[in-house]
Amino acid sequence: MPLPLGGVCGRCQRRPPRFDAALAALAYRAPVDWLVQRFKFDGRLACGVVMGELLADAVSASDRPLPDALIPVPLHAARLRERGFDQARELARVLGRRLTVPVAGNCLSRIRATAAQTGLDAAGRRRNLRGAFRVQGTPPARVALVDDVLTTGSTMGECARALKRAGCGRVEVWVAARA
Repeated sequence: MPLPLGGVCGRCQRRPPRFDAALAALAYRAPVDWLVQRFKFDGRLACGVVMGELLADAVSASDRPLPDALIPVPLHAARLRERGFDQARELARVLGRRLTVPVAGNCLSRIRATAAQTGLDAAGRRRNLRGAFRVQGTPPARVALVDDVLTTGSTMGECARALKRAGCGRVEVWVAARA
């Protein structure tokens, strides 16, 4: 993960991520953790709008080139039915509208139901996600993967791996919060 002063964290120096860059609007600590929990598990979509707006502000302030498309990290169909909405897709909608970047919501799909990542260490998270994502068609050349929280980067790494294998040239990660 890029650090504020342009450095790279020690973990990323030892094991470079599969994605090209990461941007997080907020640190995952109080009161942001409360906001994420209310959004993700209580279905309070207004919390997602707030986080999406803050992420759009962070992207705009970064002066980075905008991608060809935003790709929300997909939920498996069973998890989507259980939750009733896809938090990453909701964030991507806010971002897409604010930044005028298309949301490619069907470009990436989760083809395998995976165990919840909570409680797994980094190696367990990587094993849990191996082969869980599939790209539909040819992805855009430059994309930003969108999700609510970046913890170890395992989910984003597996998504980036699938996208790059399908021909995507640059994959950035944009999240509302970084743990």
